[in-house]
Amino acid sequence: MNRSFIYLFFLLFLYGCQSVKKREVVREKATAQILHNDIMTRMPGTMIIVGNYVVWEDPFARDYFVNVHDAVTGKLVGKMGKVGEGPNEFVTGSLSSHCVGNRLFVSDLNGKSKGYLSIDSLVAGMEPFSPLSSLEKENRPSMIELQHDVFVQQTADGDENYFNARIYGREKKFGVYPVKDVREHLGMTLVYDSISGMLACSSFHIPYLALYQKENDNFKLCWEKEADTGYEVSRGRIVPDARIGGIFGLSICKDYIVSLHRDWENEPLDAPIRGRDERLLPHLVYLYDYDSSLVKVVDLGMPVVRIASDTRTNTLYALVLNPDYMLVKYEL
Repeated sequence: MNRSFIYLFFLLFLYGCQSVKKREVVREKATAQILHNDIMTRMPGTMIIVGNYVVWEDPFARDYFVNVHDAVTGKLVGKMGKVGEGPNEFVTGSLSSHCVGNRLFVSDLNGKSKGYLSIDSLVAGMEPFSPLSSLEKENRPSMIELQHDVFVQQTADGDENYFNARIYGREKKFGVYPVKDVREHLGMTLVYDSISGMLACSSFHIPYLALYQKENDNFKLCWEKEADTGYEVSRGRIVPDARIGGIFGLSICKDYIVSLHRDWENEPLDAPIRGRDERLLPHLVYLYDYDSSLVKVVDLGMPVVRIASDTRTNTLYALVLNPDYMLVKYEL
């Protein structure tokens, strides 16, 4: 073997070692742009981005439980989802975190009202609520609708797969359990992008994150970040460690999957998070690229209750405490 070949081999070896070197995680602070500093609620519920609007629910509202803001100015465009016990009213309204055809599915946890709220109708000054038709009441499955004719729900504990799905009329099963040796379901957050077909899943009980990709009539696991802390298994059941906690907010933007949680290593909880105790609320978001690498940790500078984004930009919207609730946005 001549010296030239040995030298070339050595250079290629060094280049290979450098190319697989782990990417350094960027840590930075972000500056909030205040959109609306007078959010009146005891505790905000679901928040999502729908086109040019920020939508969030108020589970404790006495008039309308769904609020719609202009995403650029923060101005309150209007409210919908009337609270009450009459026809097309909601005793305890519940808003879906997935928008289908610019309409939001709503149901009553303590009543019979089910249907859709249309932002287009609200903006046009028309009645935004339309109840389910007789055909929809008969045929619409009691599952989460991610996009038109794509539904998912959790299976029963012990099933081989984590999710049931009905995709374009076909029944499917997919998904893995967060703790591999225990077929037990945990509270999960699902965030879906109907354009790319990406489905991000996280647990708000333990540190777990996964990404699925819709392929035709099924979902394929792309990757997962398994929890190596934050729980123990006792008698075949998962026992979360409330001092660690899970992922409290999840969203998808143009370049990142955004995960809201505490610094599990350096900021363990003294007690479970309850209500609006800002000392216990997270202020950090962890940004993963779509190949599963953690690329950035961003300090949002305030206790964060809800986050939302979409894949058009890297703008992150948040409901924060400072000291009252405010709607803000960040450029990630």
